[in-house]
Amino acid sequence: MFRLVRYFSLTSLISIVAAAAALGFFYRQNAVRSLVEMGESNNEALSVVLANSLWPGLDPYLSAAEAMPADQLKNLSGRTALAAELAGLVGGLSVAKVKVYDLRGRTVFSSEARQIGEDKSSNAGFLGAREGRVLSELTHRNQFSAFEGIIENRDLLSTYLPVRRTPGGPVVAVFEVYDDVTPFLARIEQAQQRVVLVVVGVLCLLYGVLFVIVQHADRVIRRQYRQRELAEIALREAHGTLERRVAERTAELALANGGLEMEIAERRIADQRVTHMAHHDVLTGLPNRTLLTDRVDQAIARAHRSGKKVAVLFLDLDRFKNVNDSLGHSVGDQLLQAVAKRLTACLREEDTAARLGGDEFIVSLPDVADSAEAAYVAARILAELAKPFSVLGHQLPAEASIGIALCPDDGDSAHTLMRNADTAMYHAKESGRANYQFFSAHMNERVSRRLTTETNLRRALEHGEFTLHYQPLIELASGRIDGAEALVRWPQPDQRLVAPGEFIPVAEETGLIVPLGEWVLREACRQAQAWQALQPGLRIAVNLSARQFRQKNLVSMIEQALGDTGLAPHLLELELTEGMLMHHADETVRTLSQLDEMGVRLAIDDFGTGYSSLSYLKRFPIHTLKIDRSFMQDLSSGSDDAAIVTAIIALARSLNLQVTAEGVETDAQVVALRKLSCDLAQGFHFARPMPAAEFAQRLAEVVAV
Repeated sequence: MFRLVRYFSLTSLISIVAAAAALGFFYRQNAVRSLVEMGESNNEALSVVLANSLWPGLDPYLSAAEAMPADQLKNLSGRTALAAELAGLVGGLSVAKVKVYDLRGRTVFSSEARQIGEDKSSNAGFLGAREGRVLSELTHRNQFSAFEGIIENRDLLSTYLPVRRTPGGPVVAVFEVYDDVTPFLARIEQAQQRVVLVVVGVLCLLYGVLFVIVQHADRVIRRQYRQRELAEIALREAHGTLERRVAERTAELALANGGLEMEIAERRIADQRVTHMAHHDVLTGLPNRTLLTDRVDQAIARAHRSGKKVAVLFLDLDRFKNVNDSLGHSVGDQLLQAVAKRLTACLREEDTAARLGGDEFIVSLPDVADSAEAAYVAARILAELAKPFSVLGHQLPAEASIGIALCPDDGDSAHTLMRNADTAMYHAKESGRANYQFFSAHMNERVSRRLTTETNLRRALEHGEFTLHYQPLIELASGRIDGAEALVRWPQPDQRLVAPGEFIPVAEETGLIVPLGEWVLREACRQAQAWQALQPGLRIAVNLSARQFRQKNLVSMIEQALGDTGLAPHLLELELTEGMLMHHADETVRTLSQLDEMGVRLAIDDFGTGYSSLSYLKRFPIHTLKIDRSFMQDLSSGSDDAAIVTAIIALARSLNLQVTAEGVETDAQVVALRKLSCDLAQGFHFARPMPAAEFAQRLAEVVAV
C-alpha cells in the first residue's frame, strides 16, 4: 500500500537540504562576484593614485629599465627609493604587493625584490592589461610575501591594470596589485551560514504544517484502501463461484462435442492434404503448374489496376541429366529439393517459386517496376545456384539457364508468359548456359524456324536428301592434290544449298548429328575408295562433331565403315576441334589411342583459336595441325598473324606433325606458306568445295596431264 507520510517526509527533507545548499551556493557566488568587481574598481582607482604619485620617480625608472638586460634590473638605481615611497602610499590599505611590468612583460619593479626580472609576457592578465583592459583573479595562497612580510592562508585578489601617462593615452606599463580580501571572504561565509540557517528554519516550519495535513490525508487514504480491499475479496469469491459453474458446464459440453470436433478436424486435415497435393509438387513441396497459373493470373489482374508489371522466370538446370545418369535418381531428387530451398530463399514473400517437373522451375514476380528488377532477381538466383550443393557426400553444381517474360509486354495471360519465358530460356542455353535472357519477338520466329528446320532435317535424313562436296587439299611443294575434305550440303528443291551453319547446330542439339555424321563418314569413305582408281593414296578428311565423338560405339562404327567401303584406315583423317579434346581427358586418350592403333589419322581443326594447350599434343596421338583461316588474312604483311603461323609450323616440325593451312585465297599467301615450309593448303585460291563428279573430273585432268 502507498505510504503517503513516508514518501512526503523523505521528499521534503531532500528538498529542504537541496534548497538550502543551492541558496547558499548562489549567495556565495554572487557575493564573491561583487567582491571581485568592487576590488577591481578599488584597485583601478588605486592604480591611478599610485601612478600619479609615483610618476616623477617611476618615469625615469622605466626609461632606465628599458635599456637594461633582465638579469641586471635588480641593481637598477632608484628601486629602493621607489619601494619606500610605494610603502608609504599603501600603508594602512589592504594592498599586499605591487608589481610593475614594462610592455615587453618583464618585471621591472616589485615590492618583493627577488621577483624583479621575471618574464610575464605570456600571462593572460598582462596581455589583457597591455591592450587596455583590467583583469582580476581571486586565489588562495598558503604563504605569500607581502609588504609587512610573509603572510599565511590568505585570499588574494590580483588585478592587472594598464598605466597611461595621460587619460586616454597609450599604455606605457602594467601594474599588478595584490589586494588581501581574506576578511571580506570570511564575512561572506558567515553571512552565507546565517542565510542557510534562516532558510532551513523557514522550510522546517513549513514542513511541520504540511506534515500535519499529509498525516490526516494518509489516514483517510488507508481507510479507503481497506474498504476497497474487502470489496475486491467479496468480488473474487463471487467470480470464483461463477467460474466453477461455467467450468462444470463447459466440461459437459466439451465431452458431448469432443467426438464431433475430432471428426471435423480429421476431415479438415484430409481436405487440406488433398488440396495441397492437388496444388503442390510432391518432391519439393513447391506450388505446381495449377497453383502457379492461378497466382500469375491474379498478379496480372492486379498489375492492370496498379500499372505495374509481372515477371515470369522459366528456370532449367544445366546438365542435370548427368547427375541422374551418373549418381542415380535419389541423389538427383535430393539435389532438386536443395535447389527448391535455395530458390525460395532468393524471393520475396509475395513471390512464387513452382516446379513444373523434372529440372524445370518457374518463378512469378508480381508488382515489379521494370525489367531491371526482374534481372536483379535472376542474377541473384544464378549466383546462389552457382554455389555447390552438398548432397550425400557429393559436391554438385546446379547452374541454370533462365528465360524472362514480362506482362504486359510479352503476354497477357499466365499461359503466354510461361510459354515465352520457356522460349527465352532455350535462348539462354544457346547463349552458353548459366545466364538469363529476356524474351523478344524474334525468339518466336527463331523457335518456329528451328522447329521447321528440325522437321525438314528428319525428313531429309529419311529420304537421303544430303550430299557431300569436296574441297581439295593441295601439296604446296608439288602443287598436286593430296586429298580432300568432305563437307555436307543440303540441296533444296529451288536449287539453293542450306548453309551448314543453319542446320548443323540444330542437328547437334536434337541428336540428329549422330545419324547424319555416320552417313557423312560412310559416304566419304565410299567416294574416297572409288577415287583410288584415279589417284591411289588419295586421303579423305571428315569432321567429327562433339556429340559424335562422345558416342560409345564411335570406334566400332568407324571400323565398320572402313570395312564396308574397303578404304584403308590410313587414308581416312578425322578432324577434331581443340575444345573436344579438353573434356573427359581419360576417355579422349582411350578413344584416340584406339583410332591410332587402327591406323586412322587424327587432325586438330582450327588450331590456335581454342585452348591451344600444348599438353594434349604430347598426350594425344595427333598427326596433323590445321591452321585456322583467321591467321591467313595478314600472313604476307609480316604481321602478328605471320609470327603465329611461323610458330605453329615450327612447333609441328619439332613434333613430326603435318601442317595444313585453311582459308588460302591469294598468291601472296601461297608464297608465304611455301617459304615457311607448310605441307598442305586448302581454300578458294585453289578451289571451292565441289560435288563428287566435278572433283573426279579434276582428278582425271591431273592424271591426264
